[in-house]
Amino acid sequence: MSASELLFDVEPDAAPRRFADVALALPLRTTFTYSLPGTMSAEPGNRVRVPFRGRDLPGVVVALRDDSGAVPIERVRPVRVVLDRDVVMPPALLLLAQRVASDYGCSLGEALDAMLPSVAKQRGVRKLPHVELAVPVDLAHAAVEELEEKHEQRARVLRAVLEWSGPMPTLQLERQTNTSASPWRTLVKHGTLRLVQLDEESEPLEPDTSACGPAPVLNDDQRRAVDAVTAWVDRRAHRVFLLHGVTGSGKTEVYLRILERTRELGRSAIVLVPEISLTPQTVGRFAARFPDVAVLHSGLTGAQRAREWHRLSRGEASIAVGARSALFAPVRDLGLVVIDEEHESSFKQDSTPRYHARETAIARCEIESAVLVLGSATPTLESFGRAKRGAYELLTLPVRAGKGTMPRVLVEDLRKEGKQQAIGGVVISRSLQMQIQERLSTKEQVILFLNRRGFAPVLVCPSCGAAVKCPHCDVSLTWHVRRARLVCHWCQHEKRRPEACGHCSHPRLHELGAGTERVESAVRQLFPAAIVARMDADTMRQRGAHERVLTAFRKGQIDVLIGTQMIAKGHDFPDVTLVGVISADTGLFVPDFRAAERTFQLLFQVAGRTGRGSKPGTVIVQTLCPENYAIAAASGLDYERFVQQELAFRRATGYPPYSRLVRVVFESKRESEAKDAGVALRGGLRELADVEVLGPAPAILAKVQDRHRVHLLLKCFTAASFTVAMQRLATVEDLSTHTLRVTLDVDPMAMM
Repeated sequence: MSASELLFDVEPDAAPRRFADVALALPLRTTFTYSLPGTMSAEPGNRVRVPFRGRDLPGVVVALRDDSGAVPIERVRPVRVVLDRDVVMPPALLLLAQRVASDYGCSLGEALDAMLPSVAKQRGVRKLPHVELAVPVDLAHAAVEELEEKHEQRARVLRAVLEWSGPMPTLQLERQTNTSASPWRTLVKHGTLRLVQLDEESEPLEPDTSACGPAPVLNDDQRRAVDAVTAWVDRRAHRVFLLHGVTGSGKTEVYLRILERTRELGRSAIVLVPEISLTPQTVGRFAARFPDVAVLHSGLTGAQRAREWHRLSRGEASIAVGARSALFAPVRDLGLVVIDEEHESSFKQDSTPRYHARETAIARCEIESAVLVLGSATPTLESFGRAKRGAYELLTLPVRAGKGTMPRVLVEDLRKEGKQQAIGGVVISRSLQMQIQERLSTKEQVILFLNRRGFAPVLVCPSCGAAVKCPHCDVSLTWHVRRARLVCHWCQHEKRRPEACGHCSHPRLHELGAGTERVESAVRQLFPAAIVARMDADTMRQRGAHERVLTAFRKGQIDVLIGTQMIAKGHDFPDVTLVGVISADTGLFVPDFRAAERTFQLLFQVAGRTGRGSKPGTVIVQTLCPENYAIAAASGLDYERFVQQELAFRRATGYPPYSRLVRVVFESKRESEAKDAGVALRGGLRELADVEVLGPAPAILAKVQDRHRVHLLLKCFTAASFTVAMQRLATVEDLSTHTLRVTLDVDPMAMM
């Protein structure tokens, strides 16, 4: 126990006089009553440590009472210690936690735990376990080769440490390699790695204000948007706005002006941006205008995040800028929440509680009489549908701000190109090659986009047609040339490339399809003098790599930037005058009702990376399906056209925005156990009115990490039917056992 905790402790035998209801971060849908002995005092929102089933656990006080209620007083145990001088979860956030628990089918304690991450408790600098090489690099590489056949996880861990270049935090190592602590501990035991305790490394996100000039003059559309929102901020009333602005239309400047008014009224604000867009330049836009900005993101150490959290809690900072979880920042007198790029799927959490930041932001703004602004060039159909129905107020920015103009978009039908255009297995049309060469000759920059990493997504036998598949998951292994490994992108299993087909022993395997690594190879072959960089999950593993590449590209030190969706996210590069989409069809035919919407959004967003400065931009979209409505609408930069056709599909099939979805997934190493659990649950849902139940059926990915996956999907067509369905499913995760895992996902964003 720390000295700071002892300040609040009392003698264990002091007589109790009051009682506290405490929520614990456990999947138990109840609170627990404890006594507050002696002079101990606590308030709702304080963190406490309490005894529970033979151990001490942290919890949050959610209510105080003068008696023990239904619990016999002799069974009530005392609170061990109150951990905070100040309330860390104010009343509004306690109410929000109740909403999250109710809306997403988790316990109140689990909701509170997500809202108050453990790092917010940290005081001072922590020592964290790291591992480093204990043998020379050449011996470590040799050890990887030896381990691959029989100890694949140890080989994966050792390779990750080699790539990290220095002591690697064990938590980062486990997360990156999708392993437990066992492999690295075994390597430490054998003397290949060394365990060291180091101070938690500081990686602050320093705002970059170098590109921030004076505030620009607003155009008429921006001014109307600012006036509409600030009128509601002035009223201190709740309202939701959808700011639909084309790429480069100046949405951020609109946010800044609304923030200015919010601060003039003495109220606080929260700005959410996708994690991948949370760069020093993004933060710099806000820090240049406001001195009291706190930044909350995953790159902060525990101590740094705690410092920012407490600055907001004490009122020393009044604007929180961050990713999804910054929505729970303890700001005082919240007046405004902004969610930029509201269409981003990263605003949906994929672990308990599986909340969506948009829906939870609506709840928080209702509770605190605050204004919510959702901004996007490609709003989700749910948000756009609500705006059309009048639930949100729709504001539009139809033109680019300043000197920027919308790019010219050219569609290349790859069916007409012929096989002779394949360069190293990548189809790069004659037109795209000529346009790249032209930009290189005029010292302008190029972005090439393909939303698939690796060299080739499939190795296939030309004789029997068999693909090399992951032994643990229902997917093919992706070939990575630089690593010389076949890799599963779901469980991280790796293996060497086989010399022959494992089914028929044919001596050659063909590389089918292309990823960003293969595109990079082809571009270097076509344009050997160009400076080329690649930006995907493989090249961005090292600390700071993401920002280093973006900074170099912004400074003109890179001619051609090749990447996945990382490069499509809100970056501003004035010298980019050409964007090439290598294959617009990637992801279009995934069996997910949102496939067309995601394809349209990605193409529209990546097209928006060009023509943002004084130089006009061009986009070349390569496709095998130019007539597909999502690709045709994106090529025409026509959001309304896409929405009209997609809504017709959604209406006919009963998918959102014409319903709300609830998904239940059953996972087990025994396929029959997962199926039987799904059948049993469906039997109890048949009589629900205004609900269509699909399944149980194998999930799109029917096996991941040796666990068979079966899912049920509920389409709820009315608010009342959704409420009834959620009441029925509130405790469905309690069906989980040591062999069966059951998860509840409300408003799922992915159907895999």
